[in-house]
Amino acid sequence: MTIIVPTDFSANARYAAAYACQLAQSQGQQIHLLHCYTSSSIGVSEADNDKNPTLLADEKIQELQTQLIQQYPDLHITIECSRSLIIDKLTELSRSGDYQLIVMGASGDSQSKPLYWGSTTVAVSAKSEIPVIVIPNQETPFSNAKAALLTNFKPEELDTLKEFQQLVGTPAQLNLIHVYKENQNGQNVMETLDTWAYNIREMGTILDIQPIVEPIQKEDEALDTVPEVVSKIITDANPDIILITPSRKSFFERLFVGSVSKAIALELTRPAFFDKI
Repeated sequence: MTIIVPTDFSANARYAAAYACQLAQSQGQQIHLLHCYTSSSIGVSEADNDKNPTLLADEKIQELQTQLIQQYPDLHITIECSRSLIIDKLTELSRSGDYQLIVMGASGDSQSKPLYWGSTTVAVSAKSEIPVIVIPNQETPFSNAKAALLTNFKPEELDTLKEFQQLVGTPAQLNLIHVYKENQNGQNVMETLDTWAYNIREMGTILDIQPIVEPIQKEDEALDTVPEVVSKIITDANPDIILITPSRKSFFERLFVGSVSKAIALELTRPAFFDKI
């Protein structure tokens, strides 16, 4: 299996590349580094002559490949620079059948705001036909020991869980997270969640499943929406990675829009696995 790792050579992209290499090393996978030329990366390297010019990005991606191979000598790492737009290129590669996963940073070098989402990341996760793992804008060691799944008791959640286990590995523990509205009966919701946890245990791969159910709290301004309650649960549970089904992508994006104060408060610091469309 080969993991695509897009890079703009920023610190955030390097965090994603390091995470991808650790994942690939643990699962016996390969890495394909991808850069799509931009106005800042297309300059000619000073080290080359006019007869045989090397674009700056070509030099940088070779340097990155060398650095990663030095750190992870057992990995097979290929490189590619493309004149396509990054979103179009990743969408194309996701349809080729040659790759199984994309690992990318939450935002690139052009993103100065301290938010989890960059516009490219949003578009790629929405269009990709293979799963996408989004890495926070900080150093994030790979671990799949504890995962969290946002659940609405939909059959597709089981498909996402199976896909995650196939590509990333089986977690030792799974948190099932559900948030309900104040007009719902909490006991009934918990019983439904327990039943859903039982169904997942019956799959026979994950035995330690911890259901977590919380209500929206209208009297608390910090917890009066579903995204805010989910954010608090994730902070408290501290999973290594969050699993997102295709139908939950639009919900997850809402975690990072709205007022500036809420957007900053809801910034997440865990990797997120977005299942394919």
